[in-house]
Amino acid sequence: MKNKGIITLALLLVVGVVLVSGCTDSGSSTDSSSGSGSSLKVSDVEVVSEGYGMYKVKATIMPEKDYSYLEMVLIWYDASGAIIEKNPMVWNINDVKSGKTLKVTGNGYISGDEKPAKVDILIFDSVFSGGDESGAIYKSSVTL
Repeated sequence: MKNKGIITLALLLVVGVVLVSGCTDSGSSTDSSSGSGSSLKVSDVEVVSEGYGMYKVKATIMPEKDYSYLEMVLIWYDASGAIIEKNPMVWNINDVKSGKTLKVTGNGYISGDEKPAKVDILIFDSVFSGGDESGAIYKSSVTL
């Protein structure tokens, strides 16, 4: 019992560090740019389960203009389409230059016993403020 508590505490500590530092994860996707003036090319999107509710998201981003800030958000869905988790600021970066390739890697986390069937990967050029997805400059849905 004591070992389970230590493992749980260590997992929560890792998740906390990931959420504070910003990271990403991926899978099989349907890409679409949204928002006005999006000039990002996103490719090689991959979502991989690492067990215990952790998922690694990877992608390659090529900005076609300079951005002062980019941030990635993950929204996880179950098989019925219900939202089971939102991971804000999974990855972020400041002062992005046009034409410079970004290799993005981060981690998402699903608390509880739900198994995700799909994840939406959203990229914003400003801080994601808790729920307004309309400001996303890029959105991709990955089926797991």
